[in-house]
Amino acid sequence: MASFTATAEESRASLAGATAATVTGVSAAITALNYAESGATVDGFLVGSNVLLTFSRPVCGGIASLGAVKDNVTYSGVSLTFASGFQVVHVTSYTDGSITYPPPAPPKPAPYPATAGTITQLNYSDLGTIDGFVFTPASGPKVFVHIGTPSTDLASHLTMGASVSVTGTLEPPPQCAPTGSPSEVDASSLAFGSTTFPITRMGMGFGFGGFR
Repeated sequence: MASFTATAEESRASLAGATAATVTGVSAAITALNYAESGATVDGFLVGSNVLLTFSRPVCGGIASLGAVKDNVTYSGVSLTFASGFQVVHVTSYTDGSITYPPPAPPKPAPYPATAGTITQLNYSDLGTIDGFVFTPASGPKVFVHIGTPSTDLASHLTMGASVSVTGTLEPPPQCAPTGSPSEVDASSLAFGSTTFPITRMGMGFGFGGFR
């Protein structure tokens, strides 16, 4: 006896008395913006006279940034067609000129090899302790270095203008980060001259630096 697992869209279609189907590479023009219940934000687009495009994934700049009335768009997704003939499409991919949905996946974390530079700004936790700093390398873009809670010995080295070599992991930028925001490096070690402080993460992400 055959069995299958229904998708969320198929389950929703069954409850609403709608027919679910996959649509691919459909081209149409946006005829109207569809608003959220508050009327303050756009949550979808009407294409043609009876097809509503909806977007479930967060969009930097909001759904309104994906298109405008009269734009010609191409979309794929799962459609729910109701008895009235009205169709709602849960979009999985979409293009409007150079605009694409969903946005490209962010890069994966990458090693940040030992890099020499200078501490140009200290950062503090809500407990008043230093938890990181802005690091300006000898060459390349500045980054924010996260260290958690430093040991007393390490904290004494964390001063404005101090020379340091940073090793760690370069994290991908957070979704919708403001333009110009520095990338984050989770430090694994900091070297001040001949003294190296390894950084470990424990519990809720707090770091403790020893030295050797």
